[in-house]
Amino acid sequence: MQVATKYLKFAQLLASIVLVAYTPTAVASSCAGCVDLDELNFDQTIERFPYALVKFDIAFPYGDKHEAFAAFSKIAHKVTKELLVATVGIKDYGENENKELGLRFMVDDKNFPGILLFKHGKVDEFERFPAHLDVTLDNLKQFVTQHTDLYIGRDGCLKDFEELVKKYANKVDAEQVALIAKAEQMLQSLEGDETKTASAKAYLIYMRKINEKGYDYVEDETKRLQRLKAGKVTDAKKLELQQKLNILEAFRVTKLTKVKSSDEL
Repeated sequence: MQVATKYLKFAQLLASIVLVAYTPTAVASSCAGCVDLDELNFDQTIERFPYALVKFDIAFPYGDKHEAFAAFSKIAHKVTKELLVATVGIKDYGENENKELGLRFMVDDKNFPGILLFKHGKVDEFERFPAHLDVTLDNLKQFVTQHTDLYIGRDGCLKDFEELVKKYANKVDAEQVALIAKAEQMLQSLEGDETKTASAKAYLIYMRKINEKGYDYVEDETKRLQRLKAGKVTDAKKLELQQKLNILEAFRVTKLTKVKSSDEL
């Protein structure tokens, strides 16, 4: 009888462990640093920060996209205090918590997760994360950097060179050459740091190629690197190719046509 009782208790304990393991809260991934927003505190919280990146999703999110958002949250907290990283959990059962908030910003179960970047503490001024982009750590970094005056660099990118690139496309040939010369000086100052030197050299290569071929080069080279990355290459090579793609993406923040000099007009 005692043996049977022990087995019964063990079976009950095992059943409870399995039950907990398969509840949504258990399988959902955490989001360190993320603030949970709801219909009551949403506007008041957004208005307290210069910028806010908010993910609208199911109540207990999980998977690669959520993990990428959580990874971004950790990095953002180390870089700036001006950006709020938050989540809104929308339930389609019970009292349908936050469903109206999702409808307000045109996010529902058909387009989860919806990621919005609110600017200047205004709930009616925001950028929507492009639907065609994968929700990855690098793409989130680029999205925030592109639409704010904050810098949260993608892997392989350098802040000083990113600032230089923003000015590059709007210059005529002679001015582009001058910026290339400035980039060469910046490269020399990085001697001894192999990682940053490799990135700086990539910026320089792209600046020279764009000056020579125009901005069609950006699209052509992006496609070439993506094909290589999708092929049979080592993990180290994939990382190298992704870093080059990250750097090349920085050139998209400016116009995609090369400005002609007055001599060419």
